Amino acid sequence: MIKAGGEVDAFCVKCDLTLAHTVHAVVSGKPVKVECNTCHAVHRYRAPAGAAGAAARTTPKKGREPREKRVVTSFDDLLAARKGAPIPYSPRHAFAEGDVVEHPTFGRGFVSGVRSDKVEVTFRSDVKTLVHARS
Repeated sequence: MIKAGGEVDAFCVKCDLTLAHTVHAVVSGKPVKVECNTCHAVHRYRAPAGAAGAAARTTPKKGREPREKRVVTSFDDLLAARKGAPIPYSPRHAFAEGDVVEHPTFGRGFVSGVRSDKVEVTFRSDVKTLVHARS
């Protein structure tokens, strides 16, 4: 049963991915307003591609060019595409883009961006900036 404050998978237009969302409003047992747990954008619920009840528009709106089809990739697929065993997170370890990280609080994620002393790690529910390569 879906209720306000619960979690549901939904398509996020800002992230352009199907991700976990927190339900803000429910009408007739269906979520109508959700908040993306990754980018925190609040928007109407959009069912993930291929889900029951997900309506696909077959013709574009009048006066608009048809958009390219979006390719939706789940977090599990993104994580599976990374090779190698997960590295336990430590601020002393230097990470590279694509490394799989096992964090004690946030769980398993992958490095999606590297700066001189910080890395952006994409976890299932959020993108976190963590320090690395500290001596």
